[in-house]
Amino acid sequence: MSWAYQDKPELTAQLAEAYTSIGNANHALVIPAGLAFARSVEKRPDLNLYAADKRHPSLFGTYLAAATVFGSLDDKSPVGNSYTAGIDPSTASFLQTVAWETVQNYYGRNASN
Repeated sequence: MSWAYQDKPELTAQLAEAYTSIGNANHALVIPAGLAFARSVEKRPDLNLYAADKRHPSLFGTYLAAATVFGSLDDKSPVGNSYTAGIDPSTASFLQTVAWETVQNYYGRNASN
């Protein structure tokens, strides 16, 4: 699932619905990266997930998307992963947590797992 453009956050719900609907119709796994972006922006609007074009991800956005993929595919929390891609540990931990919360919420799992 793609994320909304930085200057079009209102598209998040539409994108999520479209990806989920198409994924369900095709029995395909949908990874909620777009919802993770929205959650991160809501919690820490100061953390820029986007490149200058407002569409592609920054290092933070790429890291968040990767943590969301990891959590979705492995059904394991990325929280505590030692790889930070050069991001300061507290920010990496925040992004890992957002990714895991989003994965748990999207798939209807208990977020304490």
